[in-house]
Amino acid sequence: MTTPIRVAVIGAGMTGQAHAFGYRTAMMSVSSRLSVELDTIADPNLPLAESVAARYGFAHATGDIDALLQRDDIDAISVALPNFLHAEVLPKVLASGKHVLAEKPIGRTVEESTSLQALAEASPAVTGVGFSFRRLPGLAALAQAVADGRLGDVHTVRGWYYADYAANPAGALSWRYSQEQSGGGAVLDIGSHAIDAVQFVAGRISRVAQASLKTVIGERPKPAAGAIGHGASTATETGPVTNDDIALLSVDFENGAVGHIELSRIAHGIPNGLGVTVFGTRGHASFDSISAGEFTIFEDGITDSAYNGPRRVFTGPEHPYFTDVAAMPGGGVGTGYAEAFTAEIQEFLRSIGAGTPMDTDFGKATEMMRVVGAALESHRTGAPVSVHTN
Repeated sequence: MTTPIRVAVIGAGMTGQAHAFGYRTAMMSVSSRLSVELDTIADPNLPLAESVAARYGFAHATGDIDALLQRDDIDAISVALPNFLHAEVLPKVLASGKHVLAEKPIGRTVEESTSLQALAEASPAVTGVGFSFRRLPGLAALAQAVADGRLGDVHTVRGWYYADYAANPAGALSWRYSQEQSGGGAVLDIGSHAIDAVQFVAGRISRVAQASLKTVIGERPKPAAGAIGHGASTATETGPVTNDDIALLSVDFENGAVGHIELSRIAHGIPNGLGVTVFGTRGHASFDSISAGEFTIFEDGITDSAYNGPRRVFTGPEHPYFTDVAAMPGGGVGTGYAEAFTAEIQEFLRSIGAGTPMDTDFGKATEMMRVVGAALESHRTGAPVSVHTN
C-alpha cells in the first residue's frame, strides 16, 4: 500500500483546471504506485472553484487561500495563478512547508524569480515548476537522442511557439496584455515554454544576440468582471496593450550552437503549436506538438541515397512518459498535450513519495527567466545581452 497524498490546487482558471485533470488521472501510472486524494480547489472566485471541484472530483472548494494553507492535512499544493499573483501567493505557500508545484513563470522578472527560487531551495519539501511540454514523449525522445550523441555535435537550433489565442482584436484586455502584470507578452507567456524546450534539448542559452518584439494589436476591449480565458469582450471601453504579440530571438548556446526562437500569439490558424528542430554533425531531428505523438529523425550513415532520408517515429512504450499516460499503452496509440499534465503531476507525486528533487525545479524557471530578461534588454538597447547563470 502507498500513503495517500492529499492535494489542493490554487487557481481555478484554465491552467488550474489542467492541474486538476493531471491529479485526476495521475493514478493511472503503472511504473509506480500513486495514491492521490483530491481535496480542494481554491480560488477567490468561489463559484468557479466550486464548479471545477465538482467537474474533477475534488471534495471541497474554497475562496480562502490563507485558510487552506493553515490546514495540516494538506500534503501538496499546485499554484496556477496569473503571473502577478505569484510573488504574493508563492511565498506563503512555500512557508507552509507543503510540497509545491508552481506554474511557470514563477516571477515576472529575474529578481522575482531568483527570490522565489531561494525560498523554494530553503524549503524541506519538494518544489517544482510545471514545464509541461517536457513531458511529451516526442520532445523527450528528441532530447534523449541529442544527449545520446545520435546527432553528433549540435550546431543549429530552431524553436517556435505559435498560438492564435490573441489573434482576435476583440479578445478581452486581460492581465496577459499588461507588461506590469504579466512580465512579458509572447516572449514570456508562450516563450517560457519554447525557451525551456530548446534548453531541455540543446543546453543552456548563453547570450541573446538580438531580440525583436512587436505589438500588432495595440488596443483591446476591457474584460467583463470575473471573465477567464481568452474570450472576446463586448465592452465598448478599450485600453492599451503594453507588451508584445510577436517576439523573434537570435541566441547562442553554451556548447557553441546558434539558434533562433520564433514566438507569436496572433498566428491565425495555428491554435497551439510548440516545436524544436536541431541539426548536428551527424543528423537532425524535429518535433512539433501539433503532432505530439511523433517526431522525425535523420541519422547519417545510410549509404543507399535512394532510401536515405528523415524517418517519422511514432512514440510508444519505449519512449519517456508514454506508458503511464497513454489510455492504451501500445505503440501508435499516441498522446497529446493533456497527457503532458498527467505526466507532470506524476513526476511531482513520485518525487514526493521518493523524497527526491524534481528535474524541473525553481532553478530551471530562473534559467528560463534570465533568457527572457536578456531578450527584453536586447530589444530595448538593440545590443547583444549575455545570460548570466549561477
